[in-house]
Amino acid sequence: MVDGLFKGPDSVRVRGERAALVWSLLLMPLSIALISAIFKSVSMSELVLLLVGGMVLVSIQRGRLLGSSIRLHAGQFPEVFAIVERTAERLGVDVPQVFIRDDVFVPISAVGMGQPYSLMISSQYLEHLRDGELAFLVARELGHIAAGHTRLTSLLSASGRENPVIALIFGAWLRRTEYTADRIGLLCGATLSDAVGAIAITTFHAIGRRVDLKLLAEQQVELESDPTLRMGEWVGGVPYATKRIEQLSTFDASPLAATWRERLAQPKVAEVDVAGELEPAGSVQRRDCAPVIRRLLALTIDAFVVSAIFKNTDVVNVVTDESDTKHKVVFHGVHVAWPMLAQLGSDTASILFGLLMYSAILVALTGQTLGMMVMELRVVTTQYRRPTIAQAVWRYATGGLSILTTFALVGFFMRIHPHDYLSRTRLVRGRSLRPREKPLRIKAG
Repeated sequence: MVDGLFKGPDSVRVRGERAALVWSLLLMPLSIALISAIFKSVSMSELVLLLVGGMVLVSIQRGRLLGSSIRLHAGQFPEVFAIVERTAERLGVDVPQVFIRDDVFVPISAVGMGQPYSLMISSQYLEHLRDGELAFLVARELGHIAAGHTRLTSLLSASGRENPVIALIFGAWLRRTEYTADRIGLLCGATLSDAVGAIAITTFHAIGRRVDLKLLAEQQVELESDPTLRMGEWVGGVPYATKRIEQLSTFDASPLAATWRERLAQPKVAEVDVAGELEPAGSVQRRDCAPVIRRLLALTIDAFVVSAIFKNTDVVNVVTDESDTKHKVVFHGVHVAWPMLAQLGSDTASILFGLLMYSAILVALTGQTLGMMVMELRVVTTQYRRPTIAQAVWRYATGGLSILTTFALVGFFMRIHPHDYLSRTRLVRGRSLRPREKPLRIKAG
């Protein structure tokens, strides 16, 4: 990515964007509690299951795209793919996988929480866009990827469509990300008229060509005159079209825009592949293993899933005596196997035991738990192969035993955990079962 584009004194990131995200995350529990109070039939645990279900949908979205969309490359819609390549080069980001799909609601959207990202373009809008307008929209989405927005927005919406509940919780941040993306679109070769035309087409579809944009801009003056009228924006993740046009016009005339136009127009340093020199392949390298934060996030998601399943099903709610203790059967099994877990309490011990069983089963069947799917992690053998059922069971059996020792605390901060060594498995980043072979790249100046 181009240095300083989103950091430093010349950052094009809209002021307050990160602060809005922090506040949205801090207030999220309160927001969810209010939603649960309003919709009393929906419990907190059910909302968690719905959220995780949406996350999993994101993780399988690429497969859905390959099966039901047109994938673009040099031989398929080359003129559109060339715009994507040119814009990616200008921003210094990797070219995403590009698909054309039939979507009447979302003109263009980028999804993914890591490489490779996917760019989805609607066939319903593509025919109405001129090259400059399409370049503006493509640059916006690549800007979302470069700025890191896509990692979170993909979790909030797998299809790119607006959700009023999500917009109510994260709207302040989402709207600022759109302003930042608009700036990127304007800087990457598009003129202000291209940007305004693209906003008109994507907002009003085919009739956007017939809209008098000067009269449209006057509507923003009316909105600014009455605070009540602006409240409607609170339930939307995208700012009003009139507001976007006003903000773009202001930015287009700013010294910051002039500075970045000049910097982005400079020729980029080329990268040359050196034939015959490849990274070591065939076995998992330490750098391929999942970092601690991604492991923790995956584990947290899985723990929420198991906890929500326990609370919303009768699978483990079995009456064994007059006290009618919930989860007593599961806890009894845990108590027999690991007496020390009795000190944690029945609910905690049951969830831990259920988490181990859930993980062992899913890893044995698919190589991933739901949390791993969301965080794009996978359990493999030391040779990048799918683990056997015995390896998966042994991995989580030893992982459960390590909970009783200090190995669990020490191993948590290691790239390769003790139970990884014992089961000869590794938790790696990415989806592929095969080792990655990358040519050594050097910069040619």
